[in-house]
Order: sequence, then C-alpha cells, then structure tokens
Amino acid sequence: MGSVVADSNKEISKNVRVVFVLGGPGSGKGSQCANIVEHFGYTHLSAGDLLRAEIKSGSENGTMIQNMIKEGKIVPSEVTIKLLQRAIQENGNDKFLIDGFPRNEENRAAFESVTGISPEFVLFFDCPEEELERRLLGRNQGREDDNIETIRKRFKVYMESSLPVIEYYNSKGKVRKIDAAKPVEAVFEDVKAVFAPLHEKPLTMGSVVANSNKEISKNVRVVFVLGGPGSGKGSQCANIVEHFGYTHLSAGDLLRAEIKSGSENGTMIQNMIKEGKIVPSEVTIKLLQRAIQENGNDKFLIDGFPRNEENRAAFESVTGISPEFVLFSTAQKRRWRGAF
Repeated sequence: MGSVVADSNKEISKNVRVVFVLGGPGSGKGSQCANIVEHFGYTHLSAGDLLRAEIKSGSENGTMIQNMIKEGKIVPSEVTIKLLQRAIQENGNDKFLIDGFPRNEENRAAFESVTGISPEFVLFFDCPEEELERRLLGRNQGREDDNIETIRKRFKVYMESSLPVIEYYNSKGKVRKIDAAKPVEAVFEDVKAVFAPLHEKPLTMGSVVANSNKEISKNVRVVFVLGGPGSGKGSQCANIVEHFGYTHLSAGDLLRAEIKSGSENGTMIQNMIKEGKIVPSEVTIKLLQRAIQENGNDKFLIDGFPRNEENRAAFESVTGISPEFVLFSTAQKRRWRGAF
C-alpha cells in the first residue's frame, strides 16, 4: 500500500483529460472503449483490471486487496484511485478512458479530491434492463454469475449506486448519453459523433499533405508490427495498448476511414482500389504521419506497414522516423511482453 501511495504522490499534469465510461453489465462498454482507443488515441484504464493486476503482482498492496475481496469487504476508494493515479502518471498519453469507476457518489468525490481531476465528460451507455439480461444470458458459457437472479441483483446494485453519479454530472452538463441497445456498429457511430468534434479535422488530399508537412517530434517512438494473416497481430496490439500505453495505428483502417469520410482523397483511394491499382506509398505514409501528429501520444504501433522494401524506405525518407524495432508475430510464437 505504501508503494502505491508513494508513487502516486506526484502531481498529475494539468493537461490530462479524463472521460468516465459508465454503463450497466452487458452494455458493451469494453468493446466501445477498444474502438475509442483505436480511433481517437485514448488510453483505456479499467479499475477492475488494475486491481487484478495489483493482486497478481504479489505486492504487499496486492495481498491486502486480495484478502479484502476474499473476506467480502469493499476495497477502499483510496486504493483504487491511487492505482488509477499511478497508471496515469506512468503513461505517456494525456487522454484517458476510466472504465467502471466511479461506481458511486463516494468514489466520485474521492477521485476529484485526491487527483484534482474533474472529467471532461461522462460517456454513459444507457441500455434497458431486458436487453442487458438477454445479452448476459446469451453469452453464458458456464459463468456462475450469468443467471437471471444474479443479473437482476447486479443491475439493481448498479442503478442504485451509479445513478447518483450520472445525475451529478448531468446537472453540470457533462453526460453524453449513448443508446447502447443498438447494434455495436451503430453504437460506435454515436460514440464517434461525441469524440470526433474534439479530435478530428476535415480531410482532403491537399490537407493531408499540408497537415503532414509539419515536422514530427523527435521524441516520437514507432514500432512496426508485422506478421502473416492469422498471426494474431491485432490481438497483441490491443494487449500492448492496454499494458504499455501505445497508440495502435493500422494502415488499412486509416485508408478505410479515409474512403468512408467521402473526402476527395478518399474517393481517389477508392477508385484506385476498384481499378486494381496499388495505393501509392506516399498516400498511406501521409495518413500515418497526420495520425501521429494529431495524437497526443508519443508511442505508436504501426500495424501492417511497411509491406515491402519500397514502403520502408519511403516511410523513413518522408517522416524522418526509423522504428525503434520491428515486432514480428508468427503463428507459432506470439511473444510481446519481453519486447516492451
């Protein structure tokens, strides 16, 4: 416990932005957080994951948490807040999603008091109890807690404890309510409508070139992530983002997003693909360069690029960046922890 307190006594930068992500069990918070991380460069902090990681570490603090849970006691707000505070301080990013916390009004008040941070807003995934029940029962794979009685108890506890938090922030105009009963893709369209005005700029081919002519900070670190189809690159990138605070940039996703934007540049890319032509290296590199420049992070995973030697040489020439290393994923061995 002492080490957590000591580590978290440093003041958090005033530039740090926090979004609380709240929603009932089965509302799809986890999936949507992964999408927000992917598209907007936030770091996802799960209070539950941090507590579990602390227990697994075998630290004195972890043992204390484990004993409290075994005895049916509630882990004090201060413990969870200190873990969140330390995670924020140790991460190079300045944008964080805090998922599953605060769970009640006491958590909320303690978080603001201890960290000095008031959230930018609360992303609230609103979903009817009947739909949550259907989802949780539908995913039942032998989980003891996914029966109708337990589900209803969890929902009741959630509503009684979290509703005052939502009402508090709603009175301050800080709640962004999302209809989580929709299909996953439709929900994310609504989520993007919340985040896009804060983080995206209009895009044309000219603006891509203009925006990407700015010099990239010399502090930026890039790791190329390569591997054949089925090698598990995507899953491992998600793990690295979660554990080490990198931002994941997929060249394919950037091209698809550009097409979907309906911009002049996107139309050009779409036409080239339809005609069976290869999209020039420069176009993909400029999209990657702009994504790096517009993101507050300084650590990036570039997934699925470069695909060939010409891509590699062009990337280094245009951006001035040489990767820190290449993470090569094979189907036989998927090792990533040791590299980071």
